[in-house]
Amino acid sequence: MNVLSALTVRLSVFGLCLMVALAAACSFDSSRLSASATGSHDGAAEHTAEPDLSVHDSKGDTVVPPDAPSTTGSTDVIAAADGVAADDGPTGTGGATDGPISTDGAGGFGGSSANDGSTLPDAAVEAADVATDDRDTLAATDDVGAADRPTGIGGASDGPISMDGVGGFGGSGANDGSTVPDLVTEAPDAADEVAAETPDGGWSDSGQACGDGGTCAGGGCCVANLCVANGAACSGGSICTSGSCLSPASLVASILSLDFGSVLVGQSSSVATFTITNTGQQTSGQISVKSSGTTFVVESGNSGDCVSSTTVLVANASCTVRVVFAPKTAGPGSAQITFSATPGGGSAVAMSGTGTCPVDQLGDATGNCVAMAGVTWTQRGTSQGWSSVASSADGTKAVAVALGGYIYTSADSGATWTQQGAARNWMSVASSADGTKLVAVVSNGNIYTSVNTGVTWTAKGTVQDWYAVASSADGTTLVAAVKNNYIYTSADSGATWIRRGTSQGWTDVASSTDGTTLVAVTWGGAIYTSGDSGATWTPQGLSQNWNSVASSADGTMLVAVSNNPGYIYTSSNSGATWTPRGTSQAWRAVTSSANGKDIVAAVAGGSIYTSTDFGATWKARDSARNWISVASSADGTKLIAVVNNGYIYTSSGPAP
Repeated sequence: MNVLSALTVRLSVFGLCLMVALAAACSFDSSRLSASATGSHDGAAEHTAEPDLSVHDSKGDTVVPPDAPSTTGSTDVIAAADGVAADDGPTGTGGATDGPISTDGAGGFGGSSANDGSTLPDAAVEAADVATDDRDTLAATDDVGAADRPTGIGGASDGPISMDGVGGFGGSGANDGSTVPDLVTEAPDAADEVAAETPDGGWSDSGQACGDGGTCAGGGCCVANLCVANGAACSGGSICTSGSCLSPASLVASILSLDFGSVLVGQSSSVATFTITNTGQQTSGQISVKSSGTTFVVESGNSGDCVSSTTVLVANASCTVRVVFAPKTAGPGSAQITFSATPGGGSAVAMSGTGTCPVDQLGDATGNCVAMAGVTWTQRGTSQGWSSVASSADGTKAVAVALGGYIYTSADSGATWTQQGAARNWMSVASSADGTKLVAVVSNGNIYTSVNTGVTWTAKGTVQDWYAVASSADGTTLVAAVKNNYIYTSADSGATWIRRGTSQGWTDVASSTDGTTLVAVTWGGAIYTSGDSGATWTPQGLSQNWNSVASSADGTMLVAVSNNPGYIYTSSNSGATWTPRGTSQAWRAVTSSANGKDIVAAVAGGSIYTSTDFGATWKARDSARNWISVASSADGTKLIAVVNNGYIYTSSGPAP
């Protein structure tokens, strides 16, 4: 460029400045007018705006002088805070700088130039709804003339055209405004840049002012007259998505809990379902569905199932969770079916159900289903003329006597037996709760007691035709009956005896745990009860051929059996009234648990029968044998029965 050309350019600049500022003088010094921007065009890069320190005209508009004629390339002018300076300087000879940015607005792009041309950028950026000043390219309200459209509300006009050059595109106003230029910058020569570049995504439109129904740059959302960036939070937890505030994905179950009821152990319930719905407006992440327990199984494979780590739900879509309950042990079970997604959140649905055992089985301590006590019986010992059997409260210790034989004791619930004492016509035997104190009676003999679980025995009382005996839990209070004679009681573990009642055909006696309530039955007579440890007796019930009687721990629930023919009778009021149960058979022996509800009754020459509901219903067990005596642990889980001229039989299992 020669001196004449440079002078011409400068005169053009000053002339244009006079046109732009009618009321203000352009006081540029020569050094200012000859200053040029340094560096080269940096493509779509953006810079954080800084305050513009250029000369201002009388209206306060920022004015930047043109490049010096010798400058090649251009650099953005960094302007006020919150603005974005777009880099689109031309590459031709004597390029022009980008337009400056006013406070909270983005400057226009630098115009392209012909040889040695330069551009004076737009000196003013208008606020929203303010008409352009007479020095700017005319623009519509809130818009930019020609093809330029800013994305914010505050409009900005195109830069003016200098000699031999095209003005820069107008910038947008408002906080963090950006410019969306038209596609083509008119270029006088081929060396100029033809297309203006769109600002990259590094800038933010958050905080940009907007109006009702207004739009925001970069896909932002207008919330309360301010722009929110795409992907940022709107109000109420919603997220700005492509210009709309959408509520985030939120997974909700259709129910809070699910109860499967009772299901047999080893089997599976029918399928139960609930749905998971995305109540948000955005798509959820992959849903994870898990069960906290192994017995509540989540199934999949059907169309519409919630498939863990696969299924995603769009807005308002649902999927189905199918669950089955497959109990492995008896008893109640529970678990949580949890579900979650990111995004989408999660929750849980409570599962519950009860595993039940088949008929005649109950869950043991570990929940395994085993046969109830009394269902199956195991033969023990040797064949003897067994006459009576008794058990400790826990069923571990047992004692059995044989007519014309010996006393046998067991410390392992009847698995093995040890012969004790001498051979006698043992008729009946009883045990304390701990099994250490035993008492046995002999037909036409004495009463014998032991305080060491049957190892040694001491004769007590007088020789009589003793037929039955019973003991309190501590072994202190005893009651014994003489056949066709009297009842005798002892309050000192058999050391001394007192005759009670009247002479009867006594066949059996029973005692409450404290020895206060006693019951005795007669052959061909009534049932007798005592509430004062045998001091007095009251006849109760019908006259029957009573064979055996048993009492609950508290003496209120009684059961007695009669023979030839007879029934089972129960009383829940200590013998005041009696109810017939079962069928007419030759009932020979009976025993009950401490609570009186679990009863075992034996038929002479028939089966053993069990009841778990105080005699309301009965079930036949084992084979027909000549059963003569039965005993039970306090909880009804261990049973022992003896057969006359046969064996000892044991049965164990959980009790209801």
